[in-house]
Amino acid sequence: FNSEERCLALRLCGWISRGPDIDVETFLRSLEQEREWERAAAIALFNLDIRRAIQILNKGATMEKGDLNLNVVAMALSGYTDEKSSLWREMCSSLRLQLKNPYLCIMFAFLTSEPGAYDGVLYESSVAVRDRVAFACMFLSDAQLPHYIDKLTNEMKEAGNLEGILLTGLTKDGVDLMESFVDRTGDVQTASFCTLKGPPGEVLKDPRVQCWIENYRNLLDAWRFWHKRAEFDILRGKLDPSSKPLAQVFVSCNFCGKSISYSCSAMPHQGRGFSQYGVSGSPTKSKVTSCPGCRKPLPRCALCLMNMGTPVSSCSGPGKSDEKVDLTRENKLSQFNNWFTWCHNCRHGGHAGHMLSWFRDHTECPVSACTCKCMQLDTTGNLVPADSS
Repeated sequence: FNSEERCLALRLCGWISRGPDIDVETFLRSLEQEREWERAAAIALFNLDIRRAIQILNKGATMEKGDLNLNVVAMALSGYTDEKSSLWREMCSSLRLQLKNPYLCIMFAFLTSEPGAYDGVLYESSVAVRDRVAFACMFLSDAQLPHYIDKLTNEMKEAGNLEGILLTGLTKDGVDLMESFVDRTGDVQTASFCTLKGPPGEVLKDPRVQCWIENYRNLLDAWRFWHKRAEFDILRGKLDPSSKPLAQVFVSCNFCGKSISYSCSAMPHQGRGFSQYGVSGSPTKSKVTSCPGCRKPLPRCALCLMNMGTPVSSCSGPGKSDEKVDLTRENKLSQFNNWFTWCHNCRHGGHAGHMLSWFRDHTECPVSACTCKCMQLDTTGNLVPADSS
């Protein structure tokens, strides 16, 4: 069977070169260079060139120092006959069961099959999906081909086989396939890079895709791969211009290595700010003094020795849900005085208000036995007033 659409499918599968002429020889030579003798011979056979298939098998047997399977298959092909009741067909059916390479098996399955009945080739799971699709485009009728493609696509989606991206593309079906892949392997890195390579649009806005990307970023943070995380963010910005710039500095837990806003970082429409922990964001969000990931306490302020974060009492209860919240400057929970502040040299720090007060009269780090001249490292030398918010 031949048509313009089928030729396009063969090009996508890599069987024929791009151009006006249908040429499979270029592909066969590339497979020979990669020493994929069995696959090259099978594709030559499917293009009805038995002589070329035998030539490839003989060359492979010579290059691989007398591979017995290649020699046997080459000899079997040389005696091919189209008589249905011949001894040759009986021997090939028997030999097929003894071969381990899937491409050698489907060669005999093809030669011994009835026209239109190629299940031995189409449903051989060890054969690459692109080769099975290309074979179907060549030998299935217009009625059989859509049914087979739909069935194969559903199988790929259920199995989470990434080769199925050839059939689904980076569409909603592709995300469904990727979801099965992540559920099976937990490989959020591959899922993140695959989805970013797609065209910007609805796929990147899918909550599942956003969750994979954020989990991968958090994984790099936990492993302390800061440079890799930065490179990934840069790549993401280039491939997805619609993505908003994310925070470049964050506070991580000393015990588990996760961001202290980890519990909120995987939400698809929220940034990686520290609004819950006294770093920035909405003034109505409460603070905690422990890591939301492992529940270990946050670092202590070097001056007041209290854990970072500002705990507030819960206002939930009968009759309080309708009470108005006082949002005056004095009652805001995100005053600058409560922000995380630290020296980039010695890593010591504390509440911003306390550190500002200390460095009005000192240049040395407030931590005992630390001789870091934190104040002298400040290139501006200007301090914000302690009552700033």
